Amino acid sequence: MQTQTALRHHQRGLTLVEIMVALTISLLLLAGVMQVFLSNRVSHNLQNGMGRLQENARAAMDVLSLNISMAGFNAGTSNPVAINSANTLDNATANAGLGFTVANGTASDVIEISYESATDCLGQATGGTATNRYYLNGTNLMCLGNGSATPGIIAEGIENMQILYGEDSNADGIANRYVNASNIGTDPIVSVRIALLASTVENSGGTDTSTYALLNAPPVGPFNDTLLRKVFTRTIMLRNS
Repeated sequence: MQTQTALRHHQRGLTLVEIMVALTISLLLLAGVMQVFLSNRVSHNLQNGMGRLQENARAAMDVLSLNISMAGFNAGTSNPVAINSANTLDNATANAGLGFTVANGTASDVIEISYESATDCLGQATGGTATNRYYLNGTNLMCLGNGSATPGIIAEGIENMQILYGEDSNADGIANRYVNASNIGTDPIVSVRIALLASTVENSGGTDTSTYALLNAPPVGPFNDTLLRKVFTRTIMLRNS
């Protein structure tokens, strides 16, 4: 009898207090796991977003650099104007008719260049001279070539583009000053300086309260949204100036 009573005593279940303690510990462990998961997810989104931002900005800069450096190139069959002043504008906003409306000091700039080529920036036939106009439509870097009536997207996630033109006043091949398109004078333009404000395409967490300076334009921001942003600047030499 004593053996059976002792056995029943050792086989009894958990008390309510023990169950509650076990549940509390389990919830604390689960909360810790969830915190680690959420932290890793935010970190992944930030890294992924910044990677895409840099990729878009690099693609935009590479296309602009390659084409602008060709401005004025001729093989002896024509004499293309390197930078077309009529369609090279400061602070212009694109409209539905593929024209531009001059806006305030933080709107993006427009540049149009020409060079001898069988195809334009979109790969369309030109007849010998390519004329490419680069501008922003929303957050897309666009190019309108003379081989097609329809512009194409070069890169996405570009929120602002500012451009300065390097003038050589003493014929040494080096820019002595950089000016806006509206202030271009008679001195040869030997370089073009471009600043792009790139942003992530998707929300990446956090709040962007920063302001961004692009060359000599007024700062833009804060945007107070959840996108990441970064300014990229490059100076492009005009080899055929």
